Amino acid sequence: MGKRMSNAPVYFTVVQVRFNPVLNMEGYLATIQGKMREAHFPDFKRAVIQQLIVPFASSGDARQVPTPSFVPQARCVFGNIDGTSEFVLENNALALQTTAYDTFEVFSSMLLKGLGIVHDVVRLDFTERTGLRYLDAVLPKTGESLNDYLTSEVLGISNKLMGNMSQSISETITMSTLGQMVSRVIIRDGHIGLPPELVSLAPPIDKRFTQQEGRHSIIDTDAFVEKREAFSLDKLEATLQSLHDEILRSFRATVTPYALKSWE
Repeated sequence: MGKRMSNAPVYFTVVQVRFNPVLNMEGYLATIQGKMREAHFPDFKRAVIQQLIVPFASSGDARQVPTPSFVPQARCVFGNIDGTSEFVLENNALALQTTAYDTFEVFSSMLLKGLGIVHDVVRLDFTERTGLRYLDAVLPKTGESLNDYLTSEVLGISNKLMGNMSQSISETITMSTLGQMVSRVIIRDGHIGLPPELVSLAPPIDKRFTQQEGRHSIIDTDAFVEKREAFSLDKLEATLQSLHDEILRSFRATVTPYALKSWE
């Protein structure tokens, strides 16, 4: 099992598995919710989001512009007692998000348990996308700077300019035989926060990350694989491990030995 850092910088983690659409998912909710309660996720919320649908243009008339539309889609959230971890269920996906990350083994095991619950109830046929995303907060202490924590390749010219830093971004996108990874390093002045697409449903961030104000960095690493295959928890477990290994390599290439020592 991976060693848990005593002062780990990770403040938000999410993993999502997309599977074959189950249009009558609502009919299974009572059974799923009962099993989620047994798995210590007793809180329940239902939300409706507006999903943007952009149709393809007709091949017969190039002058006809397709009209985008919004389609309501239900999301069901199953949360733990202290509100730090949540499963988010849609009719074609299950996500697990947490602001109380322990180790990868604990996190992936929790996701597989939740996915197993859904599968036992609705009998899933295939998966087609698996994604894992980590947000790490780099918060220098008094007398330190981001130079102590981040490699020069991702600092850009942020340490050479005067004034308030609205935003400095370094982004690297890599493709491999496994899938794709997007590695971002964002430097800002102010408080740690979440990207706009995560704010609406994410659990509250731990106070040890939000109380500090000043120059900081967010390491945002998102790895995913898009491949349709028959549903298998064993295959998903192996895929998650591979995605985690890719993210870990990116993380270690981004931070300094001093940073790793201060977080261990």
